[in-house]
Amino acid sequence: ASVDAGKTVAQRQCASCHSFDKGGRNAVGPNLWNVMAAQKGRNETFKYSQALQASAKQAGDDGKWTYENVNAFLVNPKAYMNGTLMAFAGLRSAQDRANLIAYLRGQSDAPAPLP
Repeated sequence: ASVDAGKTVAQRQCASCHSFDKGGRNAVGPNLWNVMAAQKGRNETFKYSQALQASAKQAGDDGKWTYENVNAFLVNPKAYMNGTLMAFAGLRSAQDRANLIAYLRGQSDAPAPLP
């Protein structure tokens, strides 16, 4: 995966609704700084959908964003999380998803360990 290519995907596909900088603002979607391996719904200044709040309480992934569930979410957010308010149709390209996840991983003071 390429972090640089992931940054391009983020800028083209995600930046209209999300910011990625530490301390960045929420927009239509929450700021995504330090999202990998973080608790779902962790941003206390953003109002998450009931679907995401329920997903944060799932035991199977400890309610955290894992590499696997971020990938599944990015394929098709509405299919992965019925009731999500995210209007994004998804990223069909596995390479684009891998690149975006690599970029998201780097948006942290302490990047999550790779699986």
